[in-house]
Amino acid sequence: MLLAQSVQFLSLKFPKREQMTDLDKFLAETTACGPIPGVSLATLRAGTRGTEHYFGIRGSHDRSAVDAQTIFEAASLTKPVVAFIALQLAEERLLDLHQPLFDICGDYVPGDLRSRKITAFHVLTHTSGLPNIVRDKAPLRTYFNPGERFSYGSSAFAWLQRAMETVSGRLLETLAREHVFEPLGMLHSSLEWQDRFSENYAQGHEWEGEPVPKRRVQTAQASWSLLTTASDYIGFVQHVLAGRDLTSASYDQWFMPRVNTRQGDDAEDLHGEDPPDHNVAWGLGWGLEPSESCFFHWGNNPGFRAFILANRVTKDAVVWFANSARGMRLIHAVVPETVTGDHPSVQWLRIGRL
Repeated sequence: MLLAQSVQFLSLKFPKREQMTDLDKFLAETTACGPIPGVSLATLRAGTRGTEHYFGIRGSHDRSAVDAQTIFEAASLTKPVVAFIALQLAEERLLDLHQPLFDICGDYVPGDLRSRKITAFHVLTHTSGLPNIVRDKAPLRTYFNPGERFSYGSSAFAWLQRAMETVSGRLLETLAREHVFEPLGMLHSSLEWQDRFSENYAQGHEWEGEPVPKRRVQTAQASWSLLTTASDYIGFVQHVLAGRDLTSASYDQWFMPRVNTRQGDDAEDLHGEDPPDHNVAWGLGWGLEPSESCFFHWGNNPGFRAFILANRVTKDAVVWFANSARGMRLIHAVVPETVTGDHPSVQWLRIGRL
């Protein structure tokens, strides 16, 4: 029998809602029947820590129960953390978000003169013109003028990382530790593999349950390498919702809709084939639902999926990590129980059902 845990941070003002019992049942059944081996999920209620849920097993390598300290790959949920650091560096007048990265740290796309106009602002808003993942069908080059439109572009974050490290004189892992992990008490988080994670980590699984060999990243990657827990990450989200460590001006800039995403089956749209999606926008590192005052992000690493959704008005939020390629499919059951409202991001992401 699989072990399951549900931990509640008690609050007299914001008690647990009855629906969460249904969520417990759903997660227990989902992990017990096999589509998703393990889930780590945490919530906020009106900005206060709510219930944390841990269900299923760590993976094929270790059938112990997932618990509050189980380390998951956060994948692209790394990007909002990096954006937070970049904004702090901008406030410290170390990083100019509108200065070409070429001028800060040199070339990244040899022979592509158009790429020399790319700035940190373009990277954070996914308007750089660079591909999401460099591959045979999408070699590293600009596919449109920087700033012209949205096309999800993870590859550009490596250039932003180089610029951040250049202006600060610190490696990204050090920046994350100094600006985020230590101040926020994120004791189980790192952008690089730590030996202490070996005792309790999740292993990814592909669509039919095939285990994915564990990656132990030795060098931080700004786009995808965050290792963390749901409890740690919801603490980061709580900090974000409280508007801490940034001036009000920077905070407002962080969440200002900068560009509409594109409709279609893929967030990457290098050739401008898809029309704009007027219900979903992008800010400086966050996806935005302007009509709902919500921000979101998803994560996709081999065998892992992650999702964060938060409402800036109600300050309700949910984050979860799953050690399965099917993990995003929790969205249809989890979001209505945790962050109420109509969420165009769910439709935009085109997530199937379990």
